[in-house]
Amino acid sequence: MEILNIHAVAPYDPERFVAQALAGSEQGNVRIIRLSPGQDLPPHTHGDSDLFLFVVEGEGLIETEAGPRPFPAGFLAQLRGSEELRVSNPGHEGMTLLAFFAPPFPPAA
Repeated sequence: MEILNIHAVAPYDPERFVAQALAGSEQGNVRIIRLSPGQDLPPHTHGDSDLFLFVVEGEGLIETEAGPRPFPAGFLAQLRGSEELRVSNPGHEGMTLLAFFAPPFPPAA
């Protein structure tokens, strides 16, 4: 077993969003993503990997083909890998997300 403190890794970067791998296995993997105020994850997909995206702290917007929706702390989004998404932080505080992928993304070579 491994226990990780997500607050001890990947500090915010005012220049660009931060995405760092935390853990992984053959079945899935987890990344921490940090968005400083005004930053966003541009529109993208995840191939064959489904995504469960959890907001740990802060709040922002998540946008899919269904349009933008508020995405505050404590909320979880479930997306198919082929579903395009964009996450933005238009606020004044940092936003921390945990991204759970199954199967792992990117896929092993």
